[in-house]
Amino acid sequence: MQTFMRFMRITILFFLTTAAQMSLCAEPKEGNTASRIKKLLEQMTLEEKIGQMVQAERKTTTPEDVKNYFLGSLLSGGGSSPGSNQREDWLAMVNEYQQAALSTRMRIPILYGIDAVHGHNNVYGAVIFPHNIGLGAANDPALMERIAAVTAEEVLATGITWIFSPCVAIVKDPRWGRYYESFGDNQYNVSRLALPLVRTVQNQYKMITSVKHFLADGAAEWGTGDNGYPIDQGNTQMSEEEIRRVHMYPYVEAIKAGAKTVMISYGS
Repeated sequence: MQTFMRFMRITILFFLTTAAQMSLCAEPKEGNTASRIKKLLEQMTLEEKIGQMVQAERKTTTPEDVKNYFLGSLLSGGGSSPGSNQREDWLAMVNEYQQAALSTRMRIPILYGIDAVHGHNNVYGAVIFPHNIGLGAANDPALMERIAAVTAEEVLATGITWIFSPCVAIVKDPRWGRYYESFGDNQYNVSRLALPLVRTVQNQYKMITSVKHFLADGAAEWGTGDNGYPIDQGNTQMSEEEIRRVHMYPYVEAIKAGAKTVMISYGS
């Protein structure tokens, strides 16, 4: 519970920090980030603060919702695509949401996030790369930099600046339903392949990455998830020492490399 509450505090700080950095409101922009956050919070109503902490799925969210509820973030889940799923459809959709956000009193831009675990895989015509388990077998950090660059360019071409990647799960049982999203069973190799993606996407393309799924989802016990299978909602039981030494390791390294967000898992 302490870990979860700490994660929630980090999440709230991230959204408020991003609001301070991206806000187009009329307030002067001098001063450091902390002072700008304070100024923003002093101006915002309770409804605006709550709205900025909400992330909605685009399928059930209109631009009018963004405007009326001051929403801070949207995402596309797997297969959630606009129009005929062409690049132009995505760009038009994100721009429409963005214009709605900029028409609010505080004029805080939205954050739009999308899964891009092996390329911009929701979008028709995007380059699709092998799943992480295959890239783990290739064991080539330089290849990961090139994959990150292609992915970032194609995501940016659709107007999106936040990707839910890389997956840094340490897979301990190939029966786990998402083992293919892991680079492997060794925390050092996983970090070695994930960090080039984080650095390339964030330093070169000024986008946001999200390491996932916090924590130890790849070590879910067999028979503890829905229908008895450790899919996403599996239970993981191990010592705190092993959690920190093995499963926490790539998160710590990714944050050191500049990763700005962490996605939680459905596990326990």
